[in-house]
Amino acid sequence: MNNHDLLIEKLGREMQPVKPTLRTGWRVLMWLALALPCGIAASLLVERTLTDWSQPGAMRAIVQLVLAFILGLLAIRSAFNMSIAGRQSNSWKVLLPLGMLWLGLSLSSIPHAVIEPHDNDSARCFTFLLVVSTPMMVLMIASLRRTRALHPVRSLAMAGLGVACMAVTMLAFCHPVHLHAMDFLMHLAAIVVIVAMTVLLGKRWVKLG
Repeated sequence: MNNHDLLIEKLGREMQPVKPTLRTGWRVLMWLALALPCGIAASLLVERTLTDWSQPGAMRAIVQLVLAFILGLLAIRSAFNMSIAGRQSNSWKVLLPLGMLWLGLSLSSIPHAVIEPHDNDSARCFTFLLVVSTPMMVLMIASLRRTRALHPVRSLAMAGLGVACMAVTMLAFCHPVHLHAMDFLMHLAAIVVIVAMTVLLGKRWVKLG
């Protein structure tokens, strides 16, 4: 028996059965079951008032909320699929129209009349989004680490977008139905920061090797 045979025999004894990866739908549901309660718990750390759904424009805010949640679901699903070779991820051709529709509705909810900015409300929106996204981001990175990722930056960027959308969904429950222009800019800034943080913090944990 040569060295190759000995090596094969040794490896055969040491090999452990590989636990199959769950279907993407189950992974998304499990992540949601953990991440959303953690995000809600984190939101209690930031002082906010609940949304008054009796205000004019509430229906548009509800549509924005639903769009953000759907966009988040699709992005999270894509992030999981991107991490495994051969699985089909959602194309940007699907995500982009939803994102543009959310963007358009957000812009249309900014009153044309000049109103005074809320007292530090824009900064509180930014803080809220970062605070609630942090535990969801950690759980997302931990979930991707189980399978690692062939393209870690792409997978993490998509994951960060999903986390940001879920944070925006939560913000809708404690935000006026109308936006101030500075609010909107801070929302966009927070989304960019969340995506960047997910990539920077997660890259070393989910890359192969």
